[in-house]
Amino acid sequence: MAGSATRAEMLDVLDDMGRIIGTKSRAAVHRDGDWHRVFHCQVVAIRGSKEVVVLQRRSHLKAAFPRLFDISAAGHLAAGEEPTDGVRELEEELGFTAAPKNLVPLGTRRLVDDNGEGHLNREITSVFLLRDDRPLADYVLQRTEVDAVFDARIDEFLELLAGTVKSIQIKGVLHAGSLEAQDTVEQISLEDLVPGFEYWKTLMIMSQRFVRKQLPLSI
Repeated sequence: MAGSATRAEMLDVLDDMGRIIGTKSRAAVHRDGDWHRVFHCQVVAIRGSKEVVVLQRRSHLKAAFPRLFDISAAGHLAAGEEPTDGVRELEEELGFTAAPKNLVPLGTRRLVDDNGEGHLNREITSVFLLRDDRPLADYVLQRTEVDAVFDARIDEFLELLAGTVKSIQIKGVLHAGSLEAQDTVEQISLEDLVPGFEYWKTLMIMSQRFVRKQLPLSI
């Protein structure tokens, strides 16, 4: 409703130490460049004998980084929410539920950028991994957010990030969960990823360690 803000649109505002100092609408937080909290989840799976991460391709309708490849699910944490409450993003974007207890925390990441939209963006991001082997064909995508999901082999992704190869092939499902769903194959390079090269490297290394049951894990 015009002129009102729902709880989902209100965000906690943080100081430089990450302490909550108030709440504002999401639009005001972005306008003013306030620190706020974000949830990231990288889904990791085993396909046969292959270790993969699930990537989403952002919808062409997105204001920030349209049609670039991103981690599995991400979103703002509403005022009063705990980091694990962000697990709802999996259902909203990808169409499946996961128990918060199954999220594996990697820690927090601070990010300052222009978010691809021109405003100053200051995020404190809680980063999680999730093991989930369901096939991509079982996903149900929110098409205003995501237009396709893909499996990327972790070993090949790491080669791409190391500069050993210029591109890798990934396989996925376009418009998963709809009558228009179809298998698809893409050849991607670093330029096709949402910006954050160092973050991608760390996240892929941790994803590989996680699926191999290696410790410690940290972002």
